[in-house]
Amino acid sequence: MEVKIPYGKNEYVPVDIPEKNLIGVFDVEEKEKIEDTAGAVKKVLENPVKADSLKKLAEGRKNAVIAITDHSRPNIEKIALPIIVEMLNEAGLENDNITVMIGPGSHRPAYEEEVKDKLGSVYEKVNYVCHSAFDSEMVDLGETSFGHPVKINKQFYEADLKIALGTVLPHPFAGFSGGGKMVSVGVASDETISSTHRPVIVDNPQASFGIVEDNPFYLSSLEMAEMAEVDFLINGVMNEEEELFYVQAGKVEEAHRDIVAYVRDMFEVKVPEKADVLVVASGYPKDSNLYHVSAMGVCAVAGSAVKYPCVDKGARLIMVSPMEDGIYNHVFYDTLAKYESPEEVVNVVGAFEEFEPGHHRAYGVAQVLSDHEVVMAQSYLEKDVFEKIHMSYADTAQKAVDQALADFGEDARIAVMQYSHRMIVKYDPEVK
Repeated sequence: MEVKIPYGKNEYVPVDIPEKNLIGVFDVEEKEKIEDTAGAVKKVLENPVKADSLKKLAEGRKNAVIAITDHSRPNIEKIALPIIVEMLNEAGLENDNITVMIGPGSHRPAYEEEVKDKLGSVYEKVNYVCHSAFDSEMVDLGETSFGHPVKINKQFYEADLKIALGTVLPHPFAGFSGGGKMVSVGVASDETISSTHRPVIVDNPQASFGIVEDNPFYLSSLEMAEMAEVDFLINGVMNEEEELFYVQAGKVEEAHRDIVAYVRDMFEVKVPEKADVLVVASGYPKDSNLYHVSAMGVCAVAGSAVKYPCVDKGARLIMVSPMEDGIYNHVFYDTLAKYESPEEVVNVVGAFEEFEPGHHRAYGVAQVLSDHEVVMAQSYLEKDVFEKIHMSYADTAQKAVDQALADFGEDARIAVMQYSHRMIVKYDPEVK
């Protein structure tokens, strides 16, 4: 049976898997998309949750900073920013006093073309700046009740009106992206980011995909947003085609929890039996580099962030992604490459006192590698790049599947996960 594996933007790789071996091809079941996206955004800005309308909130303010996500997230900004800027103008704010701040967390700075794509029609109208977790001037707001230091971008904090704009997807530690994560990661310092990504958080069973209840990462992020005095949140739910399914605005916690309640079941993917082999496509835009594939491919289907995994120890994970942008984060890569085994990485990094962004990813991936063989298939990266970090490589996805069938035998059970970056994978034997 031919199965199409998502590979980059709007492309697929065909793989033949015997029907008798195939558990299923899994993806989220999307809800009805919104046709009038601009109208939907305008409606929630005028009728937000537990907050005044954006226009009323902006009246009398001297300036505004709108924090947005980077290129690695769906582009709700292109839809929402023109409407937001128009409302701010109507409230009396001129474009010279409006700044869009790209909040990439510890990711690389945005390229100019990416900024143009994100800002769309407001690119030449308003100011924009890219936050750096390492170089931007920060303000120290103290600590959350969880002991996490709150050091965030000073320009954002000192803005008279602070707006956070982004999308909501399953997240390995926060449960879901969006919400307070714009402050705890997006416009935060490397010290703040590192503090919320330490093993004590990674290993917490509540700090998992799709869980916000008693989740220390999620709750600490909400505290940070409150300490930063964020005035207004706009979050939406989009797919890889950037179709909009839901949008909400208002106070950070209330608006975000409303979205989570709406989309949790959409993202949940139930698998009826345990697989010997998982063929996984993290999916665009999370398949362009090794760092993101490791997070939203490898760690999206196995490891501590997956509450009810559909694989047992010894299963093989085949990742099918181009990774044309390379390694991306060298702290992550060099940490995995430095030690003789994944088990050593877990033990050593787990005891680190000094933590940098990227150490958490090495720690999480090493946990998975301790239990599973990970095969990277059909990547632009060379074979030795993966072998240095305890992974295997196959020239094509088909070769990887054929080898798995040879190794696991004629009764091997195989599941295909499409767009794992938006899944909450859950083993559920009651599913028919």
